Amino acid sequence: MGTGSYISAPILLAAAALRIPCMTHEANALPGVSNRMVAQKVDKFLLAVPEAEKHLPPRPDYIVTGNPVRPEILAADRAAARTHLGVRAGQLCLLSFGGSLGAQTINEAVAALMAWHVPEGKLHHIHATGQYGVELLPRLLREKGVAYENNPNLDIREYIHDMPDCLAAADLVIARAGAITLAELTAVGRASVLIPSPNVAENHQYHNAMVLANHKAAVVIEEKDLTGEKLVAAVKEMTADPEKLRKIGLAAKALGVPNACGHITDELLDLYKTHRK
Repeated sequence: MGTGSYISAPILLAAAALRIPCMTHEANALPGVSNRMVAQKVDKFLLAVPEAEKHLPPRPDYIVTGNPVRPEILAADRAAARTHLGVRAGQLCLLSFGGSLGAQTINEAVAALMAWHVPEGKLHHIHATGQYGVELLPRLLREKGVAYENNPNLDIREYIHDMPDCLAAADLVIARAGAITLAELTAVGRASVLIPSPNVAENHQYHNAMVLANHKAAVVIEEKDLTGEKLVAAVKEMTADPEKLRKIGLAAKALGVPNACGHITDELLDLYKTHRK
């Protein structure tokens, strides 16, 4: 079984030539080169989203399974998570992150966002700066006069080690549009502002994000268009109307496949049993 990495294509092609049962899974809405190469050779081709099929060579049996989601994400208790993280009753929780290294543009926009909401104290904001944002974000906040130190409404970290709890507590998420991030957002039904990374193969995160946007399950801001003002405007509009926020979350949940891992396993076992006969 391959998952689209560059090394998987020659192995799958060799397996197909030797009539060894083989399959592949495409995690993104825009399939990568390796999976496009093997699309008509493997016994089974699994998709995370149906939109990926239009970018692939024709075959009659593409199977939509979704992307695997960690059990911890699905099992996290929202009320317990909010209490543990210090979110007040009735307070909206905002979760934002831009990857383990941290994206400068996202940290700059988040600084503007905090400058907008911190004085009012209405939002509880968990933000991961990433490695390169550890010193950048505090400096930006100081320049903007934001009282971020010892502020109970701000939870600023380099990295999020307890994502299941943070995601359970959140009402709105600001994130990149990696395949697994979106699988987790849709599995739990969270409204989001997606900022696809442009620094990925064939700009595939943009295509991932647009699947949600086209179903009214997220707001998308491309990085080239991202400013603090645009992020503030998007968050302000979404948090001003709790019903709208709820509907976006429900639209996201409608796209989720919580049991994707089970579906993928079933297809793998079915392939094994079929070729054992």
